[in-house]
This record gives sequence, structure tokens and C-alpha cells, in this order.
Amino acid sequence: MKASLYTAYHKFSTLIDSVSIRPIHVGRAKAGKPLLGMIGDDTGENISAKNGRYCELTALYWAWKNDRDSSHIGLMHYRRLLDFDGTFAGEAAEQKPATLRTADYAAAAERWLAANGDVDLVVPKLHRMSLTMRDNYRTRHRPDDLAVVDAIIRDHHPAYLEHYNAVMSDCDVRLANMFLARREIVDEYCAFVFDVLGRLDAADVARDHYNAYQSRYLGFISERLFTVFVRKYMADHPQTKLREVNILNLSETLVFPYCADDSFNGAEQVNIAFSSDDAYLPHAAAMVASVLQHAGADRHYNFFYLFSDIDPARLEVFASLFRPYRNATLHAINVGNPFENSYRSSTRAPSNATYNRFLLFELLPTLKRLLYIDSDMIVTGDVAEIFDVPMGDNKIAGVTDHIMTRTLTVPVSTVDPEVPDLYQYQRKVLGLSDAQISHYFNAGLLVFNFAAMDVVATGRDLLARVEKSRFLFRDQDLLNSYFKDSYYRLPAKYNVFNSRSAAYTNVPKANFDEAMAAKRAPFVVHYAAKSYKPWEVVEVDFGQLYWQALMKTPFYLSTLSAAVGGPGSAIDPDLRLSIFSKAGFAARGRRLADRYPSLRPTLHKIYRTMFFRKS
Repeated sequence: MKASLYTAYHKFSTLIDSVSIRPIHVGRAKAGKPLLGMIGDDTGENISAKNGRYCELTALYWAWKNDRDSSHIGLMHYRRLLDFDGTFAGEAAEQKPATLRTADYAAAAERWLAANGDVDLVVPKLHRMSLTMRDNYRTRHRPDDLAVVDAIIRDHHPAYLEHYNAVMSDCDVRLANMFLARREIVDEYCAFVFDVLGRLDAADVARDHYNAYQSRYLGFISERLFTVFVRKYMADHPQTKLREVNILNLSETLVFPYCADDSFNGAEQVNIAFSSDDAYLPHAAAMVASVLQHAGADRHYNFFYLFSDIDPARLEVFASLFRPYRNATLHAINVGNPFENSYRSSTRAPSNATYNRFLLFELLPTLKRLLYIDSDMIVTGDVAEIFDVPMGDNKIAGVTDHIMTRTLTVPVSTVDPEVPDLYQYQRKVLGLSDAQISHYFNAGLLVFNFAAMDVVATGRDLLARVEKSRFLFRDQDLLNSYFKDSYYRLPAKYNVFNSRSAAYTNVPKANFDEAMAAKRAPFVVHYAAKSYKPWEVVEVDFGQLYWQALMKTPFYLSTLSAAVGGPGSAIDPDLRLSIFSKAGFAARGRRLADRYPSLRPTLHKIYRTMFFRKS
């Protein structure tokens, strides 16, 4: 068997490539620029320019007309794959794996193909719909197109009519136009399907006002036609060696790696990673807005956003931040909740999402350098300055967490019963010397020098330690312990806490002086402590920088409203009515406006909406 599984891509996504799996850029004839690492469907004999209507079938047409060497030809999508060996087998036609490693998938597919060279046809399992194929199409699509197909089958392909009527009267369909078939079967199918679709495309049907979804009518019709073809072919050739498999739907799957080439390693590239769940989405937006505001015109900023539990509509709103910026790209990566069962101290924050950064090693293994920024930060300059810092062979760079170094001058107890003495914990559990404690870094802003490490092995080692270790300050402790001998100390201005000076009372003098000097001209402000977050406490240092950045985002009004107990607040409505009376709201809003005058117009609007709304 010499199989070629053409996998259709229309935008950047995880590249799946092997001897038999061949990525192909569909619709490349009208694309702004070609996708790297793959062929295009606009070479040779092609219908690439019609991709908007034909969808992934432009890849199939290209293979049919231009691939004369393969004994078997197949079609898959960048977000949907055929589970050849049944690794994720299940009753439903589509399975949604939690994670998938492309190298493992490709290796399993190659092994199966090598062991099953006599297979004739591999197709998706039948998917059962609630309506018949005919009623489904009439309800969700444009019935005029279906009427044309009825006539085409009757007049031009009468041998298919019995099977066509049976399929259209049934509820079962083979989804996604995906299959692998022997060459002669591909020839027969393509001759049938492209004749029908070509006639339908040329038919006198008013389609000027089809929306973007309905404009893909040829792709939707072809799913029905493929189901018809398989039914007829198996009836005509009952000896055919057929295998039915699950479709792997990767729309909610954490796929490793996200990128496996050098796309993001050019001199102009600045790679930034950050993470949040839905609760911190507005604050992540403020951070991103501040980065974009100060971005250099001669650099391109790649934002790798590791998110979880965010509604697609809110994610789309967040993505709108990037529209005005031609030199910035958002790569939103749904990581789910892989660390929900990992250990966390009862005295720490309630989420383990902070561990998500450890996924970056396997998601982005070919990057040379990566800047990680916490979502509760605001920047006042171009972060390319931090990204470009000369690290030598050091594997990580960060800023000293000055408050954590107070253990060198006074005993520090914690409320965690497992850590009665913080200094002894730093020495014995983290394995830090006094010199290393004096430079213990905060994990809110880090530069990872991937070029100086075995990236995948390092990431897997860190993940293994997450599972077996119990750290008080979780990822921050782990990173300090792991990279203690390969750490580059960044200037303090790159991670300035907005904590009050009293928090630094027992910090060693050199670190104290450094921290106070950085507060005079912060490059990055970190709202690290819960009691110093501007959206929860009215009067905090550098709070104005947060609100100024948030004002440039779609989350400004809802966050400000929530801060004073208005509409959109997380506070229980009944409790809000009792706590935030008209007078109480006015008093709290007045304090906020006095502290940050630019908020006054919006606060007035919220106040009028809440208390002077006409019934």
C-alpha cells in the first residue's frame, strides 16, 4: 500500500505530517499567504478558487487529478481525523479526546496502514441524526439546492436513485467527507460526486443572499452524496474489505505540539504566553491591551493564550482586541483543566490553572525563546525589551520576589500546617542556598530560553514533578527549585509589586533598596496580592494603570460595574441590593472616581442605569 491521506488546512493549526499524512492548504488560490510546510490545492489541475463552496473537497479534487502514484487516497481535516487503529473507539461516530499527541497519532496510523495493505475502504461510522437527511437539509439549509440534486440524480445518475432515496429518507450519515479508499474507488466516487456538485453549482438557483454558512452548500450536499456512494458501492461489491472507524473531533482537544517548525523564530518575532480562566479574562484583556499599546512597529507579537472554561462568545470578544493591530496575532489554545486534581495548599489561590505554563514546553517545542506574563500585570513599555534580554546559556530569567527573601532576616511562619517555617521549607524542600533564596524569583514574568534546553524533556519532567510534589507556592516554588542553577536575574523594574512598603519591612537591605527604586519607574506592574488588586480594592498603588488599560477593552464597563456592585457583579443580587443601596453605591463609586477621575463618566452611567431606570 502507498497511501496518501490529504489533510485539509485553511489556517494555521497544529501540523500533522508523516509518510502517509500529507497536509494541504485548501483555498490557497485566494489566501493572503500560503501556509508553511504543505502543498497547496492551487497547483496542477485544481478548483482551489471555489473552496468557499467546495470546502475540503478542493483537496480531494486536487488529489484525484494530480496524485497518480498512490494506491490509496484519503481525505481528513486539520480538526478531524480518522481513528484507524481504534485508539479512541467509542459508540458515537465522533469522539473528542481530551489530549492528542500528533506524533503518537501519526505513528499509530502508519502502523495500521502498514499492517492492513489489503483494505479497500475506510469510512467514518454512521452518525444518527434526529431528522431524516431530507428533513435535516430542508430545515438547516436551502431546500432549493436539494431539489436540484434530486433532479440531477434522477436525470443523470439513475443508478444511484434507489440508494439516494433510501439515504435521504433515513437518519444516518457519514460525516465530514472523510475516508481512505483504493484508487479505483476514489476514481469512481470523484467522477460521481464532482459531476453532481458541478451541475448543482451551475444550476439557476438564487444564491446571492446566502450567508457564509449556507455558501458552503456543496460541502454539505457532498456528505449526503458520500453516504449514498458507500451504500451503493457496498451493495454492488459486497466482497469489499470495509473498515468503519470513529472520527476524532479535535475542536476541544489539547493537541501537542501546537507548532513544530520555526515559524515564530525570526528576528522580528516576540513570543508571549499567558493563561487564564473566565474569571480572569477581563484582567488578561487589560494586560494584553497594555502590551499592544506599547508594541514596536518593527516587531511581530505572537500571543499564545492558554485558556479554559471560557464561552466561545466571550473569547470572540476578547479576540477583537487584536483586530486593529497588523503586527500582533492571537493563538488561543484551549487547554481544559489538566491539573484539577493536582495538589494545592489550602492557603493558596483556589485554582491550579497556574500550572498551565508547564504545558508550553510540549506545545511550543521549537521556539527559541518565550516570554510568560501573568494576567494580573500591566506593562508601561515595549515587552520586546524584556524578550530580547541577553541570557547567555541560562534557561530561565525572572525578577527577584523581594518579599520572599525576608526569610533571611526574620523567622517567617505560614498558616499552612505543613510549612511551619518558610525558611526551613526553602532550604530543605526547595533545596535553595541562602544566596539562591536572596534571588528567589517571582513566576509572574519569566523568559524561557528554550534554545538552551531539551524543551520537551524539561516540560515532561516538570509535569511529573507537579503530580508527585507538594509545593506551598506551587509552580513558583517548583520553578525556583528546578532552575536554581540556571537562572538569570532580571532588573526589578520588570516585575514591580503594587504592595505597600510595609510588606518589605524585613526584606534584606539590598533587596529592599532595589524594590523601592523599581517602584519609582515600573516597567511592569504586578497586582500579585489579593488585597492589592484594583478591581477588588479601591485604593491601591498603580491602580490607575490597570483602569487605563482596561478602558481600551470591551470588558471595561462590566468590570467597573462589578467593582462597585452594579449590573454584572458577581455578588448575589439580593445581597447586592442590601449592601449596595443607592447611598452605598454612590459612596463607593465616589471613592473610586476620586481615586481614578477617568472612571467618573462610566460610573455616572452605571449609577443612572441602576437607580433611575424607568420601569
